[in-house]
Amino acid sequence: MLNKAFSMPLLIVPCFAMAESSIGVVGTYSQSIYKETNTQSNILPALSYKGERFFFNYPEIGYHLIPKSPHQSLSAGLRHTPSPFDPDESNNIDVQSLDDRHDSGMAFISYRFGPITTKLAQDVTGVHDGYYGQLSLGYPISIEAWRIIPSISYQYISSGMSDYMFGVSQSDSAQTGGTISTYDSPATSKVSYGATAIYSITKNINTMVSIKQTQYNENITNSPIVDDNTVNSFLVGIFYKF
Repeated sequence: MLNKAFSMPLLIVPCFAMAESSIGVVGTYSQSIYKETNTQSNILPALSYKGERFFFNYPEIGYHLIPKSPHQSLSAGLRHTPSPFDPDESNNIDVQSLDDRHDSGMAFISYRFGPITTKLAQDVTGVHDGYYGQLSLGYPISIEAWRIIPSISYQYISSGMSDYMFGVSQSDSAQTGGTISTYDSPATSKVSYGATAIYSITKNINTMVSIKQTQYNENITNSPIVDDNTVNSFLVGIFYKF
């Protein structure tokens, strides 16, 4: 089962890290920004399919609108977005009384030119009706059997999506007897940077190690359910490509 406190764990893997279809398993470790929520770890399956036009790479399924090339790609599709907040994962009794935040489905369009990728995604399931825009930069460097991929990204999160992630409604506050006050979260942003290292054991078997730090805009610490604005995460995996 996906751990909701670890926001979209497989997204640590850059989309260009697995350039071919593959199947594998990954172990994930991540801190949480939410109040009195412990560090989370999971072992998860990983499946990626790359066709000439169609692709699947959890949490995304999509279609290349123009023929994909090493230099550019234009794609559109749907994305499963797990809720980053699960009240049951907190050790705080008041936080535990808040309502669950549900997963959402987001339609996206993405354009990559060389090492630069832009993406725009909009909720289409009516969960929060929010959207985000993202700009990413990543460039693979080959060193013998290793591929090192440093990366950095900036993401703007609309007020609707941010409020669903970090806000507290009147009904939520009432369930805590007012101990947790209401909070309407404005639009926010986050910057993520890290590196992925891929080592080829054989022609078809790769191992991967990825580290990432994500820093949200400091205004999210105004939320009564947030303790920090920084998340450190780690992933290790093994993949068979075909």
